[in-house]
Amino acid sequence: MNAMLKTTIKNDRRMNERGAALITTLLISTLLLIVGGALILTTSMASVLAIDSTAELQAYYSAEAGANAALNVLRGNIPSNSANTAATFRNTVDSLNLNPWLTYNATINGTLAVPLSNSPIMGYSINVLDPDSILAPNQPKRLLVNVTGFGPKGAVKRMEMMVDRHIFDYSAISTILIRGNDDNTTQMSNFLVGQSNAKEYFGIDESNPSNAIPVIGTTHTNDFNMVTTEVNNAKPNTVVGSQQVKQFSVLQLPSFLQTADNARAFLTAMQTVAVSEGRYLPASSGSFGTTGNPQFTFIDGNCTLDGGAGLLIVTGNLRLNGGVNFNGLVLVLGAGTIERQGGGEGDILGAFAIARFARTWPVGETGAHPFLEPSYDTSGGGTGLIAFDSSKVDEALSLAPPRVLAIRER
Repeated sequence: MNAMLKTTIKNDRRMNERGAALITTLLISTLLLIVGGALILTTSMASVLAIDSTAELQAYYSAEAGANAALNVLRGNIPSNSANTAATFRNTVDSLNLNPWLTYNATINGTLAVPLSNSPIMGYSINVLDPDSILAPNQPKRLLVNVTGFGPKGAVKRMEMMVDRHIFDYSAISTILIRGNDDNTTQMSNFLVGQSNAKEYFGIDESNPSNAIPVIGTTHTNDFNMVTTEVNNAKPNTVVGSQQVKQFSVLQLPSFLQTADNARAFLTAMQTVAVSEGRYLPASSGSFGTTGNPQFTFIDGNCTLDGGAGLLIVTGNLRLNGGVNFNGLVLVLGAGTIERQGGGEGDILGAFAIARFARTWPVGETGAHPFLEPSYDTSGGGTGLIAFDSSKVDEALSLAPPRVLAIRER
């Protein structure tokens, strides 16, 4: 009987062990199922995320394509669809979305868009604004270009880009701007306007007579006194304006005239643009541009100017022939000498700036190489007018392709 009881107890224990093993197996299987399910879910989510990331990237590329298309329109690289109309900052603002130059023929995400040829579900739309609200018919100086890029799965990316019509920032603060020596003591080596009644210097805007600026601007007291004395000794009505001479602080000057290093960097940048435009010349003489076709010209050396129109940058000495007619902006930066010789009759409408500084120097030479004293002498014979004209300056600054000031994703 004891033997039977022992056998029964052993059998019960074995049955209990089998039950525990079954429960353990079920628990392990459940855990494996949970882990497997989690892995499957994670994998599927990663796949969806990868697809979404690809769609976002495609939308970003679409926005970039739209930004490049807008620049091509503004730079005249895309002809008008409906007519041979050149794009200007004024008519692009009036069109709002550049539709005279771009083909909006697809609806993406409920928005009329320009489709990308490689995908019917990718494209972009553009909106152009004038952030300065310049009144027509005047040309805006800057444009704010908003671009929306569309990708698959409803992906959208937005960019905005600020584009400037001018090749560089320059606001004429005087008809003739003279950047003096950095020591604020050394006078100009020469300043003569001539003693003839037939010469006139104006600060009144030829394009807008209600607008006027000082005729001659200087940057330190000794130059101011020297120029003022010369103007006072000139014949009556030679220098005409509400303010004949004004002294400006360095911070009031264009940035490239605030330090000599800035001026050197500016010349390097402008030389690069001129080379790319085929308008870089060594020492030259003649006319550069015409009234109907103004040109940007960079002369690396001395220049004898007979006439022309546009933006003229001279790194050497500038000589004005007596009968020179020129419309635009003239920058004499480097040798810093302007002189007029010979008879004749000519008018210069726009603005001048003159500064003397070393652009290069021997290897091993140390020192700041600051601005030095320039020279200005237009006492030569003949008659002539040098007058401020804001429209001629604006035209000169617009002779290179528009530049991008900033671009960002938003």
